[in-house]
Amino acid sequence: MNFSKAFIVIIFLTGPAFPLLVFSQNMNSPYSIYGIGDIANRMYNRTSGMAGTGIATKASSDLIDNNPASISGLPKSFFLLHASAVGKTVQYSGEGIDQTNRNSKDFWLKGITLAVKVNKFWASSIGFKQFSNVNYKFNGTKAVIGDNETYSAEYTGDGGLNDYYWTNAVSLGKHFSVGIKSSIIAGGINQTETMQTKQQDYFGDPRFEYGAIYSSVINKKWDLSLGGKFINKTRLSSERTLSVTENNAVVVNDDFIKNDRFYLPQTYSMGISLVHNKKTSFAADYTYENWSPLKISGDGWQLVNSNRISAGMEISKHVQQWGQLVEKSYLQFGAFISNSYLQVHNTPVNEFGITAGMGGSFNSNLLYALSIEGGKRGTTTAGLIKENFFQLTISLTYRDFLFSKGKKYE
Repeated sequence: MNFSKAFIVIIFLTGPAFPLLVFSQNMNSPYSIYGIGDIANRMYNRTSGMAGTGIATKASSDLIDNNPASISGLPKSFFLLHASAVGKTVQYSGEGIDQTNRNSKDFWLKGITLAVKVNKFWASSIGFKQFSNVNYKFNGTKAVIGDNETYSAEYTGDGGLNDYYWTNAVSLGKHFSVGIKSSIIAGGINQTETMQTKQQDYFGDPRFEYGAIYSSVINKKWDLSLGGKFINKTRLSSERTLSVTENNAVVVNDDFIKNDRFYLPQTYSMGISLVHNKKTSFAADYTYENWSPLKISGDGWQLVNSNRISAGMEISKHVQQWGQLVEKSYLQFGAFISNSYLQVHNTPVNEFGITAGMGGSFNSNLLYALSIEGGKRGTTTAGLIKENFFQLTISLTYRDFLFSKGKKYE
C-alpha cells in the first residue's frame, strides 16, 4: 500500500468536510424538537440511488454496509476509504409558515468509513455517521412565577448524536456471511430559552447490530441473496446540565441537574436481492421498529411502531479488462414509504420519496456516486407542518491494495 498516496486521498476526501461539521447546521427541522431529534434512517453509500435498499446486498468494489454482513463481499486485501455528503432543500407549509420561513437549504457531511478485507474470510470497518439531528427555532410565550404577565421567548435547539462504529464480518463457506456492528452512540443536544436558560444533554452508550446474508446461484442467469438484521433495545444514558443567565450575567454555569435516559427500540430488517447476468439488480427491504413498548411520550406527542418499505433496481455497465469483467458505470432507481416513529397530536408524521442515482470510476482507485431524492414528509392537518424536500447525495471512495507483497496489480 502506498501510505503517502492514501494520506493525500484522506485529506482530499475529508478535509473539505470538516468546516461543514461546524457550520452546516442551518436547516430548520421542526420535528427535531421531539426525543433525541430526527433519527437518520437512510444509507449514504452505493445504495442511495436505490432508496437505500441493500439489506441483502454485499459490497464489492464499492462500500455497501446496510447490513453488518455486507462488507464480507469486499475483494481480498483491499481497503476502501469512503466519505459522503448531502445537500438538501426543503419547502415548508402549514400553521406558522410564511414567506420568511418557507424555504430552507443546507449541505453537510454524513459520514466517513474505512473498510478492509483482511483475508479471504474476514472484513472489518471503522467509521462514524450522523445518527440524529436537532435544529429548530420558534417563538412562544412564557409565564414568570410571581407575575401575572406573560413574556415572549425564543426557543432554539441544536446538536445531535453520532454513531461511532466498528463492524466485523465473516464468510462462512461460499453462501453464508454474518456480521456484527459495535457502536457508541454519543453526542450532545442543546435546548436554549433566550430569556433565561440553556439545557444540555450529553449521551454516550454502546449499541450492537447483528446481520446475516445468504447468497446462492439459481441458474446461469440469476443470483439470489437474502439478508436479515437485528438490533436489540438499547438504553442511552444522558447527563443533563443547566446554564442560567440574567441581563448577560452568568447566574448558573453548566451545573449538573440529573441523569436521564432514552431508549432505542428493537429493530428487525429483512431484504431480498436478485441479480440478472451479473448486470441488473432488483432489491427490496422491510424494516420494523418496535417503539410502542418503550412508552416514550411528551406533551402532545409520542413514539409509535414504525415500518419502512423500499425497493430499487440497478443497471451496471461492464467491460472486459485483463481477462475479467470490470464495472465502469451504473444507473439506479428506487422508492420508499415509511410510517414514522413520531406521532404528534395523534397524527403520524409519515414520509415517502423516489430516488435516482449514477456512479462509476474516475480511475482504478477513485470511485464516485451521485444520487437525488425527492419526497414529502408530514402533513398540514392537526396544526402540523408538511415538508416537500429534494436532496443530492455525493459519495467518494478511494480503494487500493492493503498489501501487494511486491507484486504488480493492474
